[in-house]
Amino acid sequence: MTPRSIEEALVLAGVTDATLAAAERSALDGDGYVVLRGVLDEESCAGLRETFERTYLPSDRWPAPRSLGTRHAMLDNEPDVWRAALQPRLLACAFHLLRRRFFLFEVQGRDPRPGQGAQNLHRDWTEPRGPAPMVIALAFLDPFGVDNGATRVLPGSHRLAGGADAFAQFDVHPDEIVVRGGAGDVLVCDGYLAHSATRNASGAPRRNLQISYRAMDACDRPAGPRDLDGASPQMRYLLGADA
Repeated sequence: MTPRSIEEALVLAGVTDATLAAAERSALDGDGYVVLRGVLDEESCAGLRETFERTYLPSDRWPAPRSLGTRHAMLDNEPDVWRAALQPRLLACAFHLLRRRFFLFEVQGRDPRPGQGAQNLHRDWTEPRGPAPMVIALAFLDPFGVDNGATRVLPGSHRLAGGADAFAQFDVHPDEIVVRGGAGDVLVCDGYLAHSATRNASGAPRRNLQISYRAMDACDRPAGPRDLDGASPQMRYLLGADA
């Protein structure tokens, strides 16, 4: 049976009031991000790395332009990726920030090449106005750190005025934090948070799932196309297929 509300869908997915610790909810509200440790186990990470390599597509073969300095994987139609992106702790974070009907909008894979990957600080959405319309999550498939181009975030920037490129002039912002984590950890960010990748100085792999959750009322296009044959009504609902 198709869930009648996002709250019912979350309960069916195993989300409870205890899914997130108080400190994790506080970090999402105050800092605009949280790092969830150990969301994916090693077996899951190994399988997702295989999926990443199988779906890797050179930058010049994507429908939209992609940076030549980064390896990208087409992951949006992969059931094992859906299952990873719909883990209860991730769904709980998305609902905590969005507070309304949302769905898994898109998943791509990203792996900066040696010496590449640096970006300007940016928001994935425009200037903050009201509740966040989207939540982004980066699921680490390899260890993340300063040496291999990990993501930097600007804590509290989700509450600051300015457009998508309001902080782009900072090569290094005095308040930025470079996120560190192991394979299986997940960085979850408010859609208004300023962030960016950094340069992969060591050349070590830094594969990740780039996950986007969207509020249904803020989405200008449907997700997909996805092959949902055999997907349960619950899965279809969380993928936005029955909106």
